[in-house]
Amino acid sequence: MSKISVNNAWFYSFHGCLHEESVIGGEYIVSAVVETDTSLADQNDLLESTVDYVAIYNVLKKEMDTPSKLLEVVLERIIEGIKKIDNNIDSIDVSIKKLSPPIGGNVDSVELRKKV
Repeated sequence: MSKISVNNAWFYSFHGCLHEESVIGGEYIVSAVVETDTSLADQNDLLESTVDYVAIYNVLKKEMDTPSKLLEVVLERIIEGIKKIDNNIDSIDVSIKKLSPPIGGNVDSVELRKKV
């Protein structure tokens, strides 16, 4: 079993419950890790035999470009999108970090993470 990771992809997106967040936007860092059997790819050196990290990134980008009020919704869309990439994915671990969230205090970030 191997882990394929897309680490710390940066996005400027328009998620949030506050009106200002949907207009001004904010910075997000997204990471995704998939576990899959790469034993065939180890032998045949073919991209079709593994999970393409470009495909993972494209799911992240697509869903981060689609505004939502809750990061939970974005996270679930990302997980469902990654599942569609390859039937041989055994697990998915995704995190979304919102930088400088508007919570009335000096906070570096908030993060939502889910593993399925």
